[in-house]
Amino acid sequence: MNTTDELDRDVRIIRRNLAKGFVSRSAVDELLEELPDTTERAEWFDPEADDEDDED
Repeated sequence: MNTTDELDRDVRIIRRNLAKGFVSRSAVDELLEELPDTTERAEWFDPEADDEDDED
């Protein structure tokens, strides 16, 4: 994937392009459907949990 493709998928750019009418909502929906499902690589994170690596 080249840099332009990565930028096209940046949520900030998508929102700006939607607001300016450069892209339609249906085009964004199609783009989102093309994204791979990376659920198996996800990691659960509890921001309130004690950090095991924390050195007090």
